[in-house]
Formats: sequence, structure tokens, C-alpha cells
Amino acid sequence: MINEELERARAELKKIGADWALLSSGENVTYVSHFEVPVDYGAVAHLSYVPSMALLGVSDSASFLLVNNFLTNSARAHSTFDEVLDYDLVQLFAPYEKTSPKDNFTQLLRGALKKAWQGNGKARLAIEEKSLPAIAVRLLADEFPNVELVDCGPALTAARLVKTEREIKLLRFTAEVVNAGQEELIGQCQQAGKNEYEMWAAITQAMHVKADRPLYVSGELVTGERCREIAPGGPRNRAAKLGDLARMDISPRVNGYWGDCTNTLLVGGVEPTEKQRLYGAAAQEAFYAAAEMLRPGRRARDAFEVASAAFAKHGLEIGHYAGHQIGVTANEAPWLVPYDGTPIQVGMVFSIETGSYEGLDGQTGWRVEKSVIVHESGPEIFPDFDLGF
Repeated sequence: MINEELERARAELKKIGADWALLSSGENVTYVSHFEVPVDYGAVAHLSYVPSMALLGVSDSASFLLVNNFLTNSARAHSTFDEVLDYDLVQLFAPYEKTSPKDNFTQLLRGALKKAWQGNGKARLAIEEKSLPAIAVRLLADEFPNVELVDCGPALTAARLVKTEREIKLLRFTAEVVNAGQEELIGQCQQAGKNEYEMWAAITQAMHVKADRPLYVSGELVTGERCREIAPGGPRNRAAKLGDLARMDISPRVNGYWGDCTNTLLVGGVEPTEKQRLYGAAAQEAFYAAAEMLRPGRRARDAFEVASAAFAKHGLEIGHYAGHQIGVTANEAPWLVPYDGTPIQVGMVFSIETGSYEGLDGQTGWRVEKSVIVHESGPEIFPDFDLGF
């Protein structure tokens, strides 16, 4: 099976002169290996000694996925790497033998590194400075003194900048899972009186049914005056009233790839107030203006500038950035902000996120967000749930 993401990573790592790379962030290990590294929470996250790692050759074609033994079967089933190497954690099942995850991992990493370059000679090893565990750094310093470390963060960012056809297919599916949730929100807002917890339960159920598998879901659902803030958190134990705003910003992770969409709606099918209409119209106009800027040859900051101008035309200020790319993380480079001059390229996938908020002294705020694929012919907006009123 061809792993285009791995080859893109190797091409960028070659530019920085790396012989091998040891990746340690969940997003980059997922990107190069096709194994969906679990989101770090729950019992296994606590028991794991280190995160899952990927050791890969740059000119050498070898690749090794390093995981704890709770993840072995899943990793072997889904990874495209040559070998999956595992280490034992605390024994929770018979025969309950005492073991040391620290020693087990150290032995595993030592063996993988020796296998990589036969334990001799100089090598330039690309690492992720922000996530490589100290135990790995110490092992490299003590036992592999001829290894030179170089940060690979920028190289992996460059590799992930333009999405492959496989990634776009995965992002489309995740967006359809989001779509199921947003469509359920529209239905939940038809009548007043529903508790936010009740609404959230129905929304996440709809997303699980669409995905037909367990999901990791983050985000928030807020109703009423809390919509005047950017991120007040929610849901809460509150019943939505007639004429309330209801805003949901939701991000599921499916097959290692994220969705991220927001909608703001009116509860009960009533007409919006003058102020609600103002904020809603401005947010939607800013969204479509930003989308139009996502064309080859433009720059990320261009989308922010036109979104900001759209709000200003209505006498409002843009409340935050105008969006971001999306992929193996829910929020990745480039960002639609005034200082980001990254050129827009065919194959980029953004979530445009435009909003404005009155703040604690007001009552109203409005945000909308959908994804956009950059094509040679222009932007493709997806999924297809209806925005606002």
C-alpha cells in the first residue's frame, strides 16, 4: 500500500538533512503511519509511560511504530509501517506479574535505534522538540553520542500543508459526521424548552450513528445570553427559551481526522430581533467573503482582511481569527490572521470561522463555520447544513 503522507514527510525531512526521524506527537504519528493514535485520556493514557512513536528512515525505507501493548493489535491492523514494536505496561490481567513500563520502553527504544542504524556511525535524527519525552533524550545522549538531534516541527508542518486525496476523503467523511450533528441541532431548535444536556445528547447520538463507531467529540453548545461570549463553555443545565440564540461549535475525530463546524440558530422558529439579524447577517457575509479569498495565489491573511471588512461594514468588529486549516489536528497552520502570509495552494482544507460578540455587557453574538477545499477553480464549501436563519 502506498503511503503518500509518509513519502511527503520523508521529502521534507530530507531537506533538513535528516537520516532518520523519531516522531512523538499523536498527530504526526497518525499522519505518517495511518494508525489512529488514541486521544490521550482515560485509563490507558494514565498507564502509558510514553506516547506512541514513529521511527522512520528518510533515505532508508525502514519504518517502526512503537506502542504500548494495549495498542498492539489495533496498530498492526491499521498501520502501513514495516514493523509494530510494543512494550508491556502494568499487568492488569493474569498472571499479574510485576513489570516496569519505564524499563520496558527503554529496552524497546534502544533496540529500535540500534536496528535503525546498526548502532554505529554518525546519524542526524529529526525529533519533535515539543513532545519527545526526556527519557528518550537521555537515552540518545548516553548511548548514542554520534547522533545529532534536529527539530523536525517545521518539516512536518510543511508536509501536512497540502492534503492528499486520501486525507480529503477522510475529511469529507468526518464533515458528514459533523453535518449529522448540525442537522440534529436544527431539529432540536424548532421548539423551545429543551434542556441543553438533552440537546447535546441527541446531537452526539446522531453523530455516532452516522460514523457507526466510537467517536472523540469536543466542542460546546450554548443558548441564550451566553452566546454574547466567544467561549463560555457548555452545555449547561438550562432550558432554551423562545427567541434564544443557540450556538454549537463541534469537532469530532474520525479515523484520525477532525471536523470543525459552527452554527448559530434561533430557538422556536421566531423572527430574529434587529440586533440578532445584524450579527447573523454580518457573520455569514464575512464567511462567504473569506471563502472567496481561498484561491491559489492568495494568502492566508487575505481571507482575514475581507472577513474583518465585512463585519466593519455592519459596524461590528471581528471577534477572532477567520479560520484555520484542519487535518490530523482540529486547528492547524496556516491560520487566517493578519500576520500569516502563507500562500494558498490547491489541496488545502480550511475551516472558516467568522464571529462577532457583544461581550458581557450585551446579549448577542453570532458565529458560523464550515470547511473549504481549495481547488484550481475556486473554493468548495462543505458540509451542506443550512447556516443561521
